[in-house]
Amino acid sequence: MNQLADLIRRYDRPGPRYTGYPMPPVWSDDFPEPEVLAALDRANARPDEALSLYLHIPFCPRRCAYCGCNVVVSPQYDPVEAYLAAVTKELDLVCSRLKDRRKALQLHWGGGTPTYLKAADLKRTFQLFKDRFEFLPGAEIAIEVDPTFLEPDQLPALREMGFNRVSFGVQDLDENVQALITRGQTWDHTLTAMRQCRELGFDGVNLDLVYGLPGQTMDTFRRTLESTLELSPDRMAIYGFAYLPSIMPFQRSIPEETLPTPELRLDLLLLASDILEKAGYVAIGMDHFAHPDDPMAKAVQEGKLIRNFMGYAVKAGSDLVGFGPSAISNVAGVYSQNEKILAKWERSITEGHLAVHKGHRLTEDDELRRWVIHHLMGHFELRWEDLKQRFDVDGPVLFADAVTQLKEEVSQGTVEVRPEGIFITDLGRRFVRNLVQPFDAYLAKLSAKTAFSRTV
Repeated sequence: MNQLADLIRRYDRPGPRYTGYPMPPVWSDDFPEPEVLAALDRANARPDEALSLYLHIPFCPRRCAYCGCNVVVSPQYDPVEAYLAAVTKELDLVCSRLKDRRKALQLHWGGGTPTYLKAADLKRTFQLFKDRFEFLPGAEIAIEVDPTFLEPDQLPALREMGFNRVSFGVQDLDENVQALITRGQTWDHTLTAMRQCRELGFDGVNLDLVYGLPGQTMDTFRRTLESTLELSPDRMAIYGFAYLPSIMPFQRSIPEETLPTPELRLDLLLLASDILEKAGYVAIGMDHFAHPDDPMAKAVQEGKLIRNFMGYAVKAGSDLVGFGPSAISNVAGVYSQNEKILAKWERSITEGHLAVHKGHRLTEDDELRRWVIHHLMGHFELRWEDLKQRFDVDGPVLFADAVTQLKEEVSQGTVEVRPEGIFITDLGRRFVRNLVQPFDAYLAKLSAKTAFSRTV
């Protein structure tokens, strides 16, 4: 544990998550809609390749004090009808360009709180996708769920539709912590939701915890970890709380003196890692863990993880199409993000235009570096011969600076630099976000002006 603690201190600094490359801070505001339409046309020319699909459902019945997601707090259900009308229109706009390409291998609904939608509207929304896309056998169809406001008929409706993976936000089970983050989720909420999922036969159930929250202590977080392990989740995510009241004013409701000290925050992370690994979970990066029988754990062992804007995946399409406010798409060499403000997104869609807020067309160098970064994050090795065959470049020459930087990490036991390539060790996999940074051509310019999350 001392070695791990020392490495966390070494690598704990702000940095991109590299769900894509380059990341959104590089992208251009007011990105032209014709660029996105042309990308969809290029994607349509590959009809046999599967798609990944994402829907952002922004509504929440209340604001949790810790949350940094793009949400619309609406205790009243009224805005849903206009939102669903806009989703329908957006699907039609996109599908008019994807007339020949409708196979999907991945669908994820995030938020907000997707289960803010009542069971009938969940079915209605899913039918919009089912009418337009063919979900291939084995497709991962997943949704994020807040157990606090879960109605008894929602999980059965989701399972009936074909959803096979659920992610439950738990954050922390301690009552005092729950009060400080204004969430109000009880153990019974979580237990009831988990039991219902198991009874309904979902393929995978994920739990999300957060360390560094106000009021957390070693004892309370240990109880949270031990209690959640009793539920035997297939995957667990342990995220670090980002306290940024200057950017997210609602976080000012959290008294700063209730936050764990930096030393305690580190101890909380080490505690989580120790408990989960002793319970047999496989570490995926610094903040994700999977049961050894889970497909993601097997993909880690085989070096076959996929990285996209929905995070790590076992199966994903070659292009990602996002729907809803703030949703991100990655299509045929073009990144784009929708308008974040619900009303502006709805207005643009209603007027017959894609609600493009910002975007970026990848250069050849971007494509090369993205492949390198994602290959290292999913396969944990980079063989120069593979790079030569794929891009016809001399890796050691092109990336000489990156190789020099990584050689400085060899003594830490996190990476090996050999004549045939770069190899991230089992220990180094936890810090893969750091170890791919030398290949990022934009990071040095962005670091001074961009508030990235910390890598640990």
